[in-house]
Amino acid sequence: MSSISNKEFHLRIEKTQKLLQDRSIQALFCTLETNFQYLLNAKIKPTERLVLAIIKSNGNPHLICPAFEIHNYIENTPLSQDDISIWEETEDPFLLVKNICTDNGIQDANIAISPQTPFTVFSKIKSALSHATFVDALPIMETVRIVKTDQEIEFLKKASHFSARGIEAAFDQLSIGITEKEASTLVEKEMSLLSGEPSLFALVQFGANSSNPHGSPSDKKLKRDEVVLIDAGTSYNGYIGDITNTTVFGQPNEKFLEIYNIVEGANYRARDTGRVGALPSQVDAAARDYIVEKGYGQYFTHRTGHGIGLDVHEAPYIIQTNSVPLSLKNTFTIEPGIYIPGKFGVRIEDDVVAKSNGCEQLSSPIRRYWEK
Repeated sequence: MSSISNKEFHLRIEKTQKLLQDRSIQALFCTLETNFQYLLNAKIKPTERLVLAIIKSNGNPHLICPAFEIHNYIENTPLSQDDISIWEETEDPFLLVKNICTDNGIQDANIAISPQTPFTVFSKIKSALSHATFVDALPIMETVRIVKTDQEIEFLKKASHFSARGIEAAFDQLSIGITEKEASTLVEKEMSLLSGEPSLFALVQFGANSSNPHGSPSDKKLKRDEVVLIDAGTSYNGYIGDITNTTVFGQPNEKFLEIYNIVEGANYRARDTGRVGALPSQVDAAARDYIVEKGYGQYFTHRTGHGIGLDVHEAPYIIQTNSVPLSLKNTFTIEPGIYIPGKFGVRIEDDVVAKSNGCEQLSSPIRRYWEK
């Protein structure tokens, strides 16, 4: 499994520092979450112990971590030991934060805080740096992360492919009487076998349950000729695929085919519209207006899509209120749906990348699986 090079991580740091300089912000703080992973490559699950990256507007990043974990960060980040400060179990790590910031002249600076930072951690940082001014780092990190590199797109293609194939492998194993929970376990198992990474989610809904756009798997048992909606995703090198496929276990009726054809048409129209320079609101409208035209607008109850990357939901958001033009190599989902309460729902979700002539699919899910 190939990975991001240290050279690429240094480029990411440089881009972030340029944005900090442009905004007169002297440092960015992030804890163990996806912004940390994006900037420093560490894929380590957070605990109650403080791990904090300090990205100054110039110079090398600095890391604060527990003493007994230092080797994890030397091995898994582009940082040298000189760029890492440690704290012992009996010490206050926030005093270390204060001392490092004082030594670097940023104790009373403008500091951007990653939005995924736990509130308790932020509160203690704020107390330690009582004269600093804190701002939201979201606009900075969205700007850095929203345009993907070719390597990131390759990782997303694999994640999307494994997600699609995992769903299809589960379709092949469905049988009368299987529960949604059991089918969800099947999907997760198949995706994990393909990707070599833990599966992230597998929402499985049968029959009337599929009319709930984000329902959790239940003990409902599958019956002949019922709708099966599966929304699932796994990752590859941390980059996340997100695919939804809807089929029928048996033979579809005329109403299902009518709804499926409309959702499929909405998906095509949104993908065709999602070219470089288009507004996300226009992409949403391409799908939504078609569904409204067919008389089912009230049953399309969510946005048309969202960005994908290290987070399953990130910028750009394909929603009616987003007027920031799409850029080359933006990656996102197209997922229109129609949900008839108490009857069934249909959602068709593709992972795509913006190109000059429209969206390119990152994978090729088999649609109309009942015909297979």
